[in-house]
Amino acid sequence: MHTDPSSPGSREKLAQIAQHLAELTSSSSQVLIFLSFAIVAAVTFLTPELEASQRSAVNGALRWWIGAIFPTVLGIIPLKMVADENLPWYNFLLWMRHVVLWCALICIFIGAIEFFRAI
Repeated sequence: MHTDPSSPGSREKLAQIAQHLAELTSSSSQVLIFLSFAIVAAVTFLTPELEASQRSAVNGALRWWIGAIFPTVLGIIPLKMVADENLPWYNFLLWMRHVVLWCALICIFIGAIEFFRAI
């Protein structure tokens, strides 16, 4: 059974999902800002005086953090416009953005552990 997309309940659900998508986009933007600072900090910490194990750990952190950029950017791309005000599309985007944000956060966490090993 399909619901009428112009029904009040459907419009309310669409508005809730659109708001949640905006929050996830904002979160992804904040994660991208964090990643830029984390990468700059790691590159700054990467000096010739580091031991091989420390250098390896910093390189590991950089790999994970640079890898986190890709899912983060996927969470920022304005895909809502592909099918504007389409409830199934918005639901798909909602779950996709949750998944890519969690992937980015996992990469950031692993990178932070690597960076901690270098200190």
